[in-house]
Amino acid sequence: MLHRPRQWLRRLVDNRSAIRRDLRLSLTHAADIPRMVLPLGREPGVRSEMAWSSYSSRGEALFSLLQLLVPATRESISQGTLVCHPPRTTHEGRSSRWFFINGMGTAGPVALLNASEIARIFRRPVHLIHTPTWGLIRDVAESITARTLRKDGKLSRPALNILVEALENNDQVVLVCHSQGTIVASYIVRKLLRHPSARQLVKKLEIYCIGGVADSLEIDPQLTLAAGHPVPYVEHFANGRDYLAQIGILSHLDSTAGTVYCLADRPGHLLNEHYLPAIARGDFCQRHSRLYGYVRGREPGLKGALSVVKKGMEPHG
Repeated sequence: MLHRPRQWLRRLVDNRSAIRRDLRLSLTHAADIPRMVLPLGREPGVRSEMAWSSYSSRGEALFSLLQLLVPATRESISQGTLVCHPPRTTHEGRSSRWFFINGMGTAGPVALLNASEIARIFRRPVHLIHTPTWGLIRDVAESITARTLRKDGKLSRPALNILVEALENNDQVVLVCHSQGTIVASYIVRKLLRHPSARQLVKKLEIYCIGGVADSLEIDPQLTLAAGHPVPYVEHFANGRDYLAQIGILSHLDSTAGTVYCLADRPGHLLNEHYLPAIARGDFCQRHSRLYGYVRGREPGLKGALSVVKKGMEPHG
């Protein structure tokens, strides 16, 4: 009966330095909390998460808002089974597969909206791995538990087997993750690199983290040396005034592998509204990132080894 409380007490004690660190970061950047959803309407033509017109009905939009506000246990609408196809393209080429893992507070209609916009911009089918919202407060608690207390819980377990199967059956697997999804990705990578049969497959994996909340993401030095490029290949995109990116990737550059692209004075955390248009224009990377190389259905060149040692990031204040 006392086993579970003792486990939690041990986690609190073992991770007390991480708890102090995250409390300090949360308070230091608290002034930027309102900028997570602001500004709105700055990107014309975007299917914004905050616009009624982005949804099939106002009822669907209201349903998504209620899920965010009302705590409840909910099921995922897709564990890689729903595929969002771009206009005029219905197949996947060159034996590749794209996946998207959403962030916290994301109801099913919002996750589909995000995945559809990724499919449209990159002109590739995108398989949705939906982490359902259990209400924003509970989602934040799950993220703290996973990141600060190092307890995976429900986050990465469903996605791991999906990624292993995709790596076994495709030449290339691309994982785009947003917000809390970057925590999921960090656990997936850690497990893949420790998986005896899947470890060698990680050289096929590319991960693109947007508005990342994770405090670490590793690559494998031996596999990287053998492949001649980072394994897995990783890039990060962060708005410098995005509160969650500030307490996430931008405060943990030393423990996070991959090139980091940052627009220092840009606010906002919403994927469609605040990130995807700038990524599609190449604003973050002066059109040099590998992810930008995929825009409008293009194919980028070879994976570069530069990302192993260089953080391509502007000052973020």
